[in-house]
Amino acid sequence: MSLYYVKSNKESSKELFEKRTIYNNDVQANVSQYTNLVDFNFAEKFLYGRVSRLFVPIVFTPNFLELKQVGEAGNNMFAINFVADAFNALSLQFKKCVANGQISKDPFLSDLKIYKAYEDSEALYNRYIADSYDTMAAELRARNVRITNFDEFVKELMPILKASAPRFPFTRTAYIKSKICPITCSGLAIEIANLDCANDEEKINQFVESNNWEFYINTCRSYGFMVDKFIPWRIVADIGSSAMLQYAAAYGAGSTDKILNLGYSSAHRAYFDRIKYFFLNFYNKVKPTSFTEIKHCSGVITPDIITPQSYTITRLDSIYSDAYFLKLYFEIRFLEEESQFEDFEKEMLIDDCIEIYQSKGVNETLDAFERILNKTFDYRGSLGYIEEYLEANASETT
Repeated sequence: MSLYYVKSNKESSKELFEKRTIYNNDVQANVSQYTNLVDFNFAEKFLYGRVSRLFVPIVFTPNFLELKQVGEAGNNMFAINFVADAFNALSLQFKKCVANGQISKDPFLSDLKIYKAYEDSEALYNRYIADSYDTMAAELRARNVRITNFDEFVKELMPILKASAPRFPFTRTAYIKSKICPITCSGLAIEIANLDCANDEEKINQFVESNNWEFYINTCRSYGFMVDKFIPWRIVADIGSSAMLQYAAAYGAGSTDKILNLGYSSAHRAYFDRIKYFFLNFYNKVKPTSFTEIKHCSGVITPDIITPQSYTITRLDSIYSDAYFLKLYFEIRFLEEESQFEDFEKEMLIDDCIEIYQSKGVNETLDAFERILNKTFDYRGSLGYIEEYLEANASETT
């Protein structure tokens, strides 16, 4: 156990707090003049690259802005094209400064090697939700719940989500905003070491006490990168900085809004497009092939074999409308978010959003709901108020 710095999260709460305070002070001691050393656990920075200006969850969508290999050829590491260009230029600057003796050779802060870059949020979510299915299915089996149709499945699922969803999100929309989803999914972050994030002593020894530490912070700033204060080997493109925007301009995205509009899309739209598949997969996970119920009739005991309903996507579509799944989605999203809505406000908002669906369709409805759910403002319980709010924010990034 280190006397001054955390070596693992197994230490007591008091020790963790006191040692992290020491680390926080020491890590910035010689570079306090540089504003690009950022605490990504603080306030809105925690959601950087994963929410829009309206705090609606977003996902990187390769379309106008593409992924590009970053660093050495053949390493299979990628970032958004302008981020890759900025990093490659940054890396070249380090090599030049080592060659001319301006900085010394260092395990991490001279020849910049990439250990982690862009991660596909959809692939990560799919693995995460598959594990969640297993956990919830095991809970249903432990309670000896025997589901025979989709309605019973939803009825049994909601109480489980009520208990788990605030900490372990169910929808991909909430997953994007959670601590479980890494900032690397944004395409803006690159990691140049593979050290233990919980070991502050190693961070101090390998980075803060490096002869190249101040040069590293200053040069990252010059090329438009922020440095994560608590994971100092993680650098994140600052899409509000003039330096990074110069690289983005080469791809027609010379402003923060253009980057958000050209490179990202609303997470809720992509998720809802596949919501029936997720529910069908989960239903098939928890329903038994068949089971036996014992019936008593006039003193006679007879076994009755029950075969649960089977569904295809087509059959699920024919029985349950988009409005049904929208309402189900809204109810789950309320469970996932720490919203201040009263129960009657939730009901009114759902009813109003279903009205919007009937006149404007699924996407407009999802946009209205997520903007209101994620934005901090008072809900006045009026369909007209929702429409006015949407019109007022029509020019904002979605």
